[in-house]
Amino acid sequence: MKVIICAVDPADRKLASFAARSFPAGAPEILGHAAFVRAIKKKAAGAFCYIDLGLGDDKILDLASRLESIEDCGWGVLDTGSGSRDPAAFFFAGASDYVGPGLFKEGLGPGRLDEALGYAGLLDEDGEEELDPDAEGRIQPGSAAEAGTAWSSLKEGSDVKVRFCYAAIGNQKSLLERIGDKRLGKLIEDFSAFLESWSKDCGGIVWIRESAGCLLLFPPQDEGVNPLLAAFRLLLNRTLIGYEAFKLEVPLSFRFAFHAGRTMWKKPGATGDVVSEDVNFAFHLGLKAAADGQILVSADAQKSIPPPLRDLFSPGGDFEGRALMASRKFRD
Repeated sequence: MKVIICAVDPADRKLASFAARSFPAGAPEILGHAAFVRAIKKKAAGAFCYIDLGLGDDKILDLASRLESIEDCGWGVLDTGSGSRDPAAFFFAGASDYVGPGLFKEGLGPGRLDEALGYAGLLDEDGEEELDPDAEGRIQPGSAAEAGTAWSSLKEGSDVKVRFCYAAIGNQKSLLERIGDKRLGKLIEDFSAFLESWSKDCGGIVWIRESAGCLLLFPPQDEGVNPLLAAFRLLLNRTLIGYEAFKLEVPLSFRFAFHAGRTMWKKPGATGDVVSEDVNFAFHLGLKAAADGQILVSADAQKSIPPPLRDLFSPGGDFEGRALMASRKFRD
């Protein structure tokens, strides 16, 4: 797939250096804003476009609206150093990548463009460029049933390697004041049921349910949708999901904490005697360290962060002796 960069200054040497390091197989076309707008329908069809953050949020969002109707087109934001107060806003508008200042200096590594194309739905399941998109111009990721993690076939008491995710409704104190105890209890119950199908799309299961949230298990490697990417999408769409899935008229938020480690396997509902340092840490991470509207990731699970999203995470300090990465807060 061809790559186009829409830049403030197409002659910028740093931009040319980034392009050479990032796309050695074929230099992308670098255009100024005016030239890109004039030829956008012709140039952007079948292309992935990186838009220079220096153009400003208004111009980027205007370009995003124009690119939305163009066939087989994806786009991302290229932050050459100016910074953005709210990078997540670009993902709301349909971005599939965000290249921060550090990565801009280093250049994109092997496979990074494929990750962005995959996020945009422009790759097929074998990692090749998609030539025949569905009616909405997207390829739907394989379901967990197709990927097939056989949780039911695991031997009781066996030691298994997994990824943990603590997921919970955020701002529960505020919700209690606004919707009352009974409705909050029903919301938490409905959220637990919602997580059943949500986790299944990622090859996972809801393993342990508690009054505040749930502990989910996912395979060590992706089987279906990347669970951290799924959490990111859920946070971005929280307002719509709150209304459509839970019939909630007030703002809804979530919190997520990811960790990777080992545990003794027990079927859901029979986990009362499970003893595992990693299980305890995952619970503590979600209950004590994670913030509402945020994704927290332990050092053991950092490799699960999809490359297009890595620049939206920053060091989150230490917790119980482990380093953390934390997503930027999502603004309403």
